[in-house]
Amino acid sequence: MSNRVENIVKMTSASGESIKSRFTNNGIQSMLEESGLLIYESLTSNAIHGLFFSCRSDYLCAFETVHFIHAVKR
Repeated sequence: MSNRVENIVKMTSASGESIKSRFTNNGIQSMLEESGLLIYESLTSNAIHGLFFSCRSDYLCAFETVHFIHAVKR
């Protein structure tokens, strides 16, 4: 998995973006709550794959290290 993470960092850097941090699920939840936000929706890589990649016929898939969170103000 570390090779995949390294590749994600390289790809985002090549597109002009950078990955500056990483969080555990509990860590991000605590940080959001301290900022007055609540998690409205949380998508694991499996859920992301099912929503956006499952009908593809090529090799693309959701990276297992990616997690989408939709947070809302309390």
